[in-house]
Amino acid sequence: MLLALMIGVQAVTWGLAALGARYTANHAAQQTRVHGGTVAAGEADANAILASAVGNALNDPSVDIDRSATEVTVTVHGRATSIIPGFRPPVTVTVHAPVERLN
Repeated sequence: MLLALMIGVQAVTWGLAALGARYTANHAAQQTRVHGGTVAAGEADANAILASAVGNALNDPSVDIDRSATEVTVTVHGRATSIIPGFRPPVTVTVHAPVERLN
């Protein structure tokens, strides 16, 4: 019974970490894709979100942002908080968005 409870809580912590990573990636992609947006602005936005909104739900986070002429790709990596000893589930979220064009 205790093992089932620990697995359930571990699933919830992984879900919260994945949700925080997705929110961070989406927000950074929007900041980077706008007209005049830069990779540096997206990274600064991602770091602010990770520090304030995500908090300890995502451990050891890293953000990779690539902006080409037509597309922005943001990948957030990290690990969920460990509930089961020795098990640190990885979290990876990738978001693609088109670069904003003004006609």
